[in-house]
Amino acid sequence: MKLTAPFGIALAVAATLLTACSAGSSGATTGSASAASEASANKQSGPTLTGKPWALTAVTGETPAFQGVVPDYQQPDYTITFNTDGTYSGTAACNQIAGTYKTSGNNLTITAGASTLALCPDLDYGTIDYGSIFAHALTTASTYAVTSDTLKITLSDGGTMTFGPLQAVPSSARSSAVASLAPGASPPAELLGKTWKLTGITEMTPAFQGVVPEADQSKYTIEFQANGTFNATADCNQVGGTYEVHRGGSSTGTPLEPGAGGGSISILPGPSTLAACPPGSLADLFVIGLGSAAGFTIAADQLTLTLGDGQPYALQFTA
Repeated sequence: MKLTAPFGIALAVAATLLTACSAGSSGATTGSASAASEASANKQSGPTLTGKPWALTAVTGETPAFQGVVPDYQQPDYTITFNTDGTYSGTAACNQIAGTYKTSGNNLTITAGASTLALCPDLDYGTIDYGSIFAHALTTASTYAVTSDTLKITLSDGGTMTFGPLQAVPSSARSSAVASLAPGASPPAELLGKTWKLTGITEMTPAFQGVVPEADQSKYTIEFQANGTFNATADCNQVGGTYEVHRGGSSTGTPLEPGAGGGSISILPGPSTLAACPPGSLADLFVIGLGSAAGFTIAADQLTLTLGDGQPYALQFTA
């Protein structure tokens, strides 16, 4: 009986110590798991979408299928910054863009807000204005992925937009202050008084070639006025602007056949409506082609606008 109490006390002490050790061990394990989870989360978060300006380096489309690579010197002209409050802002050449966005996992939805979208005058001949393609493609964003210093946005039609960090590269010289082209030669009568309907596009930048079905040709039209202005329909949008005709030569220095049937032409698209046209629309490619026009020929109610890339790059029309 004398041994019972001490033995019982020892047993109780041992049990208490065992419980304490167990609790300590559990606490340590919980702490370690928590730290590991936090470290894992930090590791998984990796590069983020927000907090930095992204510069466009390339854009592709599936419907219609085209490819465009943005030269280094132009990349600072096409940027977007995703802010942590769900808004974004950016530049599209000489225009400013803004709006809101939402993410869920790797899904991305971008909603355009108030933006200007006039085609900007190219002060360097042959420079392509990607402004309309850039702004409209953003609104069709579907998913995104950020790896290291690259952002890739996949579009709803399967196309892609690729971005890199904004570099300190001199931007191409642009000015939104230029409202119209200087007056040139009087436009030929053959060019005026007709609604020219687009029948085909062949472009090098962005790379695209396609025939416009007859049922869709009335969606892409241009009318040249005697006062040096034009009105165009680009699918769901209306575009205005100015143009200048030079008889017998082109702005590239390549002689064109002089006379009423041909010459050089410069087209400056101005402000347009900003509706996002249905999938498969040629609107953006059409407007880019107009802004790249260098020469024209007219024969038997057929108009060809030769683009700055030279033959065989052109817009084809019928009256």
